[in-house]
Amino acid sequence: PRRKRLSIDTISDNLKAMEYAVRGKIAIEADRITEELKSSTDNKYPFDHIIMTNIGNPHAVQQKALTWPRQVMALLQLPDPLGIDHPSANALFPEDAIARAKEMKAALGGHGIGAYTHSKGVKEFREDVARFIEKRDGAEEGSVDVENIFLTAGASEAITMVMTALVKDSSCGIMLPIPQYPLYSATLDLLGGHKVGYYLDEQSIWGMKIEELERSLAEAKSQGINVVAFVLINPGNPSGAVLSRQEVKDIVMFCARHNLVLLSDEVYQENVYRKEDEFFSSRRAADELGLIKNDAIQLCSFHSVSKGVFGECGQRGGYVEMVGIEQDVNDCFYKLAASKLCSNAPGQAMVSLMCKGPNRGDSSYESHEKEKQAVFEGLRDRAQLVSEGLDSIPGFSCQPATGAMYCFPSVHMPPGAIKAAQDAGLPPDTLYSLDLLQTKGICVVPASGFGQKEGRYGFRTTFLSPEMKTVVESIRDHYEQFCSKYAE
Repeated sequence: PRRKRLSIDTISDNLKAMEYAVRGKIAIEADRITEELKSSTDNKYPFDHIIMTNIGNPHAVQQKALTWPRQVMALLQLPDPLGIDHPSANALFPEDAIARAKEMKAALGGHGIGAYTHSKGVKEFREDVARFIEKRDGAEEGSVDVENIFLTAGASEAITMVMTALVKDSSCGIMLPIPQYPLYSATLDLLGGHKVGYYLDEQSIWGMKIEELERSLAEAKSQGINVVAFVLINPGNPSGAVLSRQEVKDIVMFCARHNLVLLSDEVYQENVYRKEDEFFSSRRAADELGLIKNDAIQLCSFHSVSKGVFGECGQRGGYVEMVGIEQDVNDCFYKLAASKLCSNAPGQAMVSLMCKGPNRGDSSYESHEKEKQAVFEGLRDRAQLVSEGLDSIPGFSCQPATGAMYCFPSVHMPPGAIKAAQDAGLPPDTLYSLDLLQTKGICVVPASGFGQKEGRYGFRTTFLSPEMKTVVESIRDHYEQFCSKYAE
């Protein structure tokens, strides 16, 4: 028979090498067990459902959608006679939701969200993003240019777009934190670029040291790697750390000094839980240091509706704002965006609603703020519960989760587990995570999927589920059993 043209032997080697741990081996096994639990009348597992703590997907683990944004979205989706122009609209929707939906429909050219938009995104929605950034950073009004903002299908699409432009050839490398969100390593693998890792300091709550950045950059250069960019994730994923104002300024200066494009992943900017911490954006740092005024920094900042208190992952809404990028390069980004026509219009609308909520005094303002605060407080409380609970398990060490949605504990592996993992061709923390899944029904991500120092093992878990207290106790119970099982 004729050999098929598209086969595992003929597809891209870069694609085959690419790995995305968050939806890797453990998540695939969790999906298989879930299907088995649904279809089987004879349950062989000591649990009746899987608790998915592997991914920051809030609505999948019972976080409620915020009411006002969904009311506006419902009106955007409905044809006018059934929505904004319905005679009973005021009985069904608050006045400010109807007014905002009318304003957004006008911005959409009267076509609603079923039509293609401008390839950068609806201009009025991008203006909402620009004013949001200016207000957040205390920047001069009008200083953020809407033409340097692209609305995208989540922050992930924007990150991929920028990295695609940065990796000109196989000599290019990008500095990534270790540990890091696997989107960056996976995308670099696909593009054929070099991963230039710099280690975060676990013992100082995953802080960043300039000496380590200089070491990593010098080592890469000595190997002939053309380092073109630097990835900062703040607040951190998977570390859950919030960088100080000075740390952010140091990083911005490091990038300016070495002529590196700074990719600032800021999707967890609302998820800062300790009173003594604050989110301090890379853009604000660059502005205060005079780097923007002097055109001395190139910066791409990313945000999303998927995290924070919205948690609207399925809406796929995000943005990138670019600083110091020349017009001819911006034109190339536009060409790349235009090749996909546009990002989805509902996602763009949700970005607008995240950046510009109801005004103080509007009928929905108090209830909207109250709902957001309730979500925030739930996340804050579970961050403490999970990080302290995991840290109290003998053999575990877990830094405080001061931001984002994750804990990233290190776990001492018994000698037998290390040997069994070697025999099975698996990293030890993958063996551990599989065992945890199959015996307790808890799905985590092995730390090896994010990068870590040699000899360290662990996992990443979210603290989104309302079942997290039970999860921590199950992990404690399982670890005792696991250590007994693999003692030798």
